[in-house]
Amino acid sequence: MRLDETVNHYLRTLETRRLSPHTQVSYRHMLKEMLRLLFELCGIDDLEKVTVFHLRECVQYLLTTPAENQRGRFSKAGVTLAPSSVCVYIRRWKTFFSWCLAEELIAKNPALRLEYPKVDDKVLDTFTVEQIDNMLKVFDLSTDAGFRDYVIILLMLDTGLRRSEIASLKVEDVHDTYISVFGKGRKERQIGIHPQIGTLLWKYIHKYRRPGRPDEPILFISLSKRNYGLPFGRGGMEGLMKRLKALTNIDDVRLSAHTFRHTFACMYLDEGGDLFSLSRELGHTNVKTTERYLRSFTSKNARQHHTAHSPINRIQLRPGRSSNRVKGEPKK
Repeated sequence: MRLDETVNHYLRTLETRRLSPHTQVSYRHMLKEMLRLLFELCGIDDLEKVTVFHLRECVQYLLTTPAENQRGRFSKAGVTLAPSSVCVYIRRWKTFFSWCLAEELIAKNPALRLEYPKVDDKVLDTFTVEQIDNMLKVFDLSTDAGFRDYVIILLMLDTGLRRSEIASLKVEDVHDTYISVFGKGRKERQIGIHPQIGTLLWKYIHKYRRPGRPDEPILFISLSKRNYGLPFGRGGMEGLMKRLKALTNIDDVRLSAHTFRHTFACMYLDEGGDLFSLSRELGHTNVKTTERYLRSFTSKNARQHHTAHSPINRIQLRPGRSSNRVKGEPKK
């Protein structure tokens, strides 16, 4: 059975599962890359001939080959894919072969024993209060675009919404004390909003929002010449992050929507919020996923309060060599 035909059929089945367009693009890219690697590295184009050893060879290629030599959306010159990115490839491949097994297209799943590369458990950076203040000062609140961007940044800090969730918010999702969000897996959740953010959203909708058509449902609208009146979208969010970076010169922490999300999580915990409530607000299906935010939070807090609690405070340190003692004079 031709492997490429099977992949194409599988991709068509994804369209009926109501996956987001972004997720469908991800599956298409990563499965097409699997097809290419299996053929170019292993000479395999038959579904039933794929083994775990072939897939491991493909994974090794992704881990060691500069991304500039790989096709698709990842293209940083001289830099290999991060292990965390390769893990996403592997998850897509495993899902595909599990489907093949369920459809009785293969007798056994070759990806069942395919291992994930070890991912470094790094402490994720967050914005400082000073950095947040500097970002908020760059917006001209007398303009439609400036007010919109100001509200977007504050909404991300107040809710920890993902970039895609911000871009897909609808006017009808905004309520006085909360917003309704459709997150990953098309799961709806309600997130509380601060009263001042609620007021800013109301003001944006009734004074600054300029949709191209009166029945436009999307909340945040583009005001660029090219896309005036259209939904702001993921591209608009990326452009906002680039403008912020250029205007603030913040370079010691990654300026991205995900950093805002992580900053929200850490500040939420710092203000006394509990982990379970945070997990629900972030849209995590498992509290364990949220615990990585807690690890970063406790690690940074421990560092910041290190001096106050250090055992060195209880130890009498010896001073350096005294300049008053003559060289060769015996110690007293």
